[in-house]
Amino acid sequence: MKNRSLFKKDFTLLIIGQIISLFGNSILRFSLSLYILDETGSAGAFGGVLAVSMLPTILLSPFGGVLADRVNRRNIMVGLDVITALVCLLFLTQIGSNQIVFLVAGVMIVLSMIQSMYQPAVQSSVPILVDSHYLLQANGIVVQVNALANFLGPILGGMLYGFLDLKVIVIISAFAFFISAMLEGFMRIPFTKQASDGKIIKTVIMDLKQAITFIGKDNPVLFKILLLVAAINLFFSSMIMIGLPYLIKVKLGLSSQLYGIAEGFLAIGSIGAGLFIGLVAKKFNIHNSYLFILLGGMLLLPIALVLGLPIQPMIAYVVICISTFLCIASVGIFTIFAQTFIQTETPNAMLGKVSAVVSTIVMCSYPIGQSLYGVLFDFLSDHVYVIVLFAIFVEILLGFLTKHYLTKLHGKSLHIKNE
Repeated sequence: MKNRSLFKKDFTLLIIGQIISLFGNSILRFSLSLYILDETGSAGAFGGVLAVSMLPTILLSPFGGVLADRVNRRNIMVGLDVITALVCLLFLTQIGSNQIVFLVAGVMIVLSMIQSMYQPAVQSSVPILVDSHYLLQANGIVVQVNALANFLGPILGGMLYGFLDLKVIVIISAFAFFISAMLEGFMRIPFTKQASDGKIIKTVIMDLKQAITFIGKDNPVLFKILLLVAAINLFFSSMIMIGLPYLIKVKLGLSSQLYGIAEGFLAIGSIGAGLFIGLVAKKFNIHNSYLFILLGGMLLLPIALVLGLPIQPMIAYVVICISTFLCIASVGIFTIFAQTFIQTETPNAMLGKVSAVVSTIVMCSYPIGQSLYGVLFDFLSDHVYVIVLFAIFVEILLGFLTKHYLTKLHGKSLHIKNE
């Protein structure tokens, strides 16, 4: 009988390497941005460096996907961790330079570029290293690691920066990345070399065109699911990201500390989705996963109620935090189902570029949604509950649209299996 286990050697090494790389990258970037703040005393420089460093993640992810399909994924992860360690050591020799702001900005951009190449290699490796019966749980773990790195990375970076000199943090980071590279070197990820005419730009264009054709033309149901995930981020996630600080600090008049705690509930909600997926996988699959979208919309109702009724700010705050946690967890579960479905529908040779194109489309929905809700919260500042009701209506509509599209999958032989 085939031995089935989630935490086999190669997948375990993949997750350990991801933990070290994501946390190390997040801690290092935040520590460097704090160093800029100390050196310049400028909040503008602090925020500007952070913002600029995020651009490569969106712009270069598709190229990282092409790389993940063209090069052995283990070698990509090992090579990127080694490069990151070398960048740390090189930067170490330049601390104290008169051009430190530009140097830090350059290092953070490089770190972001490395991350944009690293994640497609990880995501496209998961379906290869894990038995299909554990793919949902494996994706849940990857989501948890990402959420924890995004949440705890800046916190740990701030703590370490408060107790240690930046040089010490950089040295520790370099050592950690070397360790990660060594561990990843023991992984075995099956790889089949693809034919190429040697022209890099042409190969990248053709590969991306192939991925877009595969998603948009060859798999119309898959494309619609991708658009629904992007729409959820545009109308639902963006509302929470923009609305949370506005509601807590402006409408309720509460402190920045309480807002920080509320932000923590967002991260915990994402982590919760990864934890809960193992529990719900036995009773749910891609066909009925739309229920989590509907549930996420309904869980916003308490927020609309406390904003529309004369309720004490602290009571409203508690309701907002709890509802936010539950909403993010519920919608996050659907996202894991959708991601797993896309992986099972995609040939191994295309996993990298397809995953990267999907991530890019989803990420691009955030700035559009944030701009939309920024205008809405300014325009309807006296009736913010209307905005929440709008998000609920759209979320429920998206849930029923998802149900409609997923009914087309019942006739297909390929199916996400759960045990």
